[in-house]
Amino acid sequence: MTTLPTVLITGASSGIGATYAERFARRGHPLVLVARDQARMELLATRLRAEAQVAVDVLPADLTQQADLAKVEARLREDASIGILVNNAGMGQSGAFVQQSPDSIDRLVMLNTTVPTRLAAAVAPRFAQAGQGAIVNIGSVVGFAPELGMTIYGA
Repeated sequence: MTTLPTVLITGASSGIGATYAERFARRGHPLVLVARDQARMELLATRLRAEAQVAVDVLPADLTQQADLAKVEARLREDASIGILVNNAGMGQSGAFVQQSPDSIDRLVMLNTTVPTRLAAAVAPRFAQAGQGAIVNIGSVVGFAPELGMTIYGA
């Protein structure tokens, strides 16, 4: 019997992240769910364990916080069962560029650009050494066709 790789999904408490979790669970993959909202992840995890009969770990983390990011990076480096990373966590920010605060700019760039890069860098050496693994980076069409009022998000 072939063991399917565990899938670590960021932004897994709702939306696209929860959909990825549901689809991978239906295919029999164990999961590690990462997001800020532990209560929502626990509800999703309970449902997926019951419906799909898969192992689901919940790893609460605010990926804009260095300590939480480091915790997820360590899990990716050390947990050899993880064979797929889905970088889905992200945030939007509307308003004119001149209305953005330095802190809000930092959080958006951190979550949407730095975090997926750091998480990929944490797991890629292990994937390369094993000769297998996958990294899925979820992006937005706004990166290709910026919208008025989404200045930093589009960049």
